[in-house]
Amino acid sequence: MRAGDLWAAEELPAAYYLKRRFEIPEIMPKLPLEDEPFIASWQETAGQDVLTFLSDRFGLPVSDFSWQNIDALQLSFADTLGGKLPVIATESHLDFRAMEAVLNARKALQELPPTVNAFTMQTRAKPIFRHRILLLNRAPYSNISAEKMGLAKEDWLERSHKLRMRHECAHYETLRIFDDMRNHALDEILADALGQIAAFGSFDGDRQRIFFGLTRGKDTCTGRLSFYCQKVGEEERPKIYKAVDEVLDDVAGELDGLLARKAEDIELLSALAGTSIAERLEALKKKG
Repeated sequence: MRAGDLWAAEELPAAYYLKRRFEIPEIMPKLPLEDEPFIASWQETAGQDVLTFLSDRFGLPVSDFSWQNIDALQLSFADTLGGKLPVIATESHLDFRAMEAVLNARKALQELPPTVNAFTMQTRAKPIFRHRILLLNRAPYSNISAEKMGLAKEDWLERSHKLRMRHECAHYETLRIFDDMRNHALDEILADALGQIAAFGSFDGDRQRIFFGLTRGKDTCTGRLSFYCQKVGEEERPKIYKAVDEVLDDVAGELDGLLARKAEDIELLSALAGTSIAERLEALKKKG
């Protein structure tokens, strides 16, 4: 099996998994990239509410579902390095699931855990087939309580929304600029790092350990990082947890330096995407 084919295997060795990195173009395209062609059709809302717009503009069967909080549904546009992206926001997990069903032409609601509150979707409904949409639900990020974050409830909800929005935009940016996006620890470190900066002004390794379900110095995981390691054999996953724990402070230090000199977003994105977890571990070993 060729090295490049390993990603298609049922299970990946931890050492190979940790080598993932993005290929950064030697000559960066002009940013932001031009909007994808479908964006124009989404910019015709003309003050309509979200459900009316989806029904009248695209003929989507929104009346097939019950909606819990229609007045809270919002349609906006995120400006990313990859161009504009439509954003539909909900304030009910039931409405989040219903909107996902409408956009993906499902006849029934998909079972989703309460921890899942965001998608960067490539839609499947025929009138909007392959449109990319960011779907967000207003909820605590990573299902972490405000008390655990040491914040007031409303403050944490607002920061969670900012974090979730920037996180999903980062995935879209890597897809369009670097032509790559996967369910992988590196992608999640990258997206959460930019999300933390948007929500808190900085990236903190211990904050990230909370989001991932990691404990400093341990090789166990009680949170969402485990989802992104499913391609790795179960007996090898502790190596991933330990490696991610070990590099988070290094990521924080690099970002502190970049932010101190007011680096642009593409510099932050490239620095995070272009260095694998394995490379960071190796550099830390050399530092002693």
